[in-house]
Amino acid sequence: MSDNCPICDDTPGHHWLWRDDRLRVIDARDLDHPAFLRVIWNGHVREMTDLADADRDHLMNVVWQVERCVREVAQPEKINLGSLGNMVPHLHWHVIGRWPDDAHFPGSVWSAKQRESAARPRLPSALWRATLLARLGLPTVPVSDALAGAYEGCDYAVALPDGEAVLNVGAPSAALDRWLAAQGQAQWALIAAVNPWSSRSDDDSNRAAHAALRALLTQRGLAVVEAQNRSADAGWSEPALLCAGLSGEEALRIGAAFGQNAVLTGDAGQPVRLRWCVRRQDA
Repeated sequence: MSDNCPICDDTPGHHWLWRDDRLRVIDARDLDHPAFLRVIWNGHVREMTDLADADRDHLMNVVWQVERCVREVAQPEKINLGSLGNMVPHLHWHVIGRWPDDAHFPGSVWSAKQRESAARPRLPSALWRATLLARLGLPTVPVSDALAGAYEGCDYAVALPDGEAVLNVGAPSAALDRWLAAQGQAQWALIAAVNPWSSRSDDDSNRAAHAALRALLTQRGLAVVEAQNRSADAGWSEPALLCAGLSGEEALRIGAAFGQNAVLTGDAGQPVRLRWCVRRQDA
């Protein structure tokens, strides 16, 4: 860790797509380069040969998997890989999808701009996360006892048709069971999409993520109602969605794709269950 390194100072947020205890993958996309990811070694290391053999192998395996992810999701004409660090000597790799009509082609993305980039859609962060999850597995995230306790002690308020119901981990809910029966379902899940990795994101990013989650669930034909995750002292809250007919494993994968540490799941008549979407690491 270096006191004056901007990469060391980078904090979790919606731009983090995947992470483990040694490295992270972040979203570096911009208007000219819509398929630009970056793999960053967590420790303040300057060169590849400063790493132990096993660490170097791990880093490069992740770089290859990120390249496969970019090719699968964006289908670019070419992939550029680069590890420079001249301006910021902290070990990181750029994985960039390129097209002949992008702003800098055939030069590097740091060269003089040659044209206006052809318009390409900005794909949702959840799609990138889901593709990385399929290749790399669940992320590893530091979870302190205090954070785990906050999840377990939270009130999860759902706006059911016959009034608000508050769900609590470890307790059943008769109101939720009635709603499930009305939907003809026996399984449910409560998932948020905002504030990835329990780090505050800006309002626009949170609204976009919540809307993307709602679209994903409703496109699957699931019954969905609005919910609020809030601390017991009402000092904090964030939006979430309750849906009927989603299995616990499906909810876990969707939660992880939206950068969530945990989701709630359950079966009719059974207590509310907290499911971790990450490999927990002691903080």
